[in-house]
Amino acid sequence: MELVVVAAIVAVSFGAAATWLLATRLPERWLEKNASEGRYAHLGMQEASTDEADTRRIQARNDTRRVRRERVRARLQTAARMMRALRPAATRQGRGPAARP
Repeated sequence: MELVVVAAIVAVSFGAAATWLLATRLPERWLEKNASEGRYAHLGMQEASTDEADTRRIQARNDTRRVRRERVRARLQTAARMMRALRPAATRQGRGPAARP
């Protein structure tokens, strides 16, 4: 298990070192050339979008949240029904030891 943890730390370290080297050691003219040729496409550029596209995107996000909420509620209601069905008959009628006073 320790070997896996050490291997993960080494892999993350190499990734961080590679990122740092790319960011600090590449010549500026290479970065400018790649940016002009479309390799880092749309980085740092403002997206020209209309209000209609934004409102549709916002509405889609709201609909997604609403659907997720409804699915969670349905799942919880199903679980509650199952728990009620599994209760002993005495506690369902309020005569068992777990009945409220």
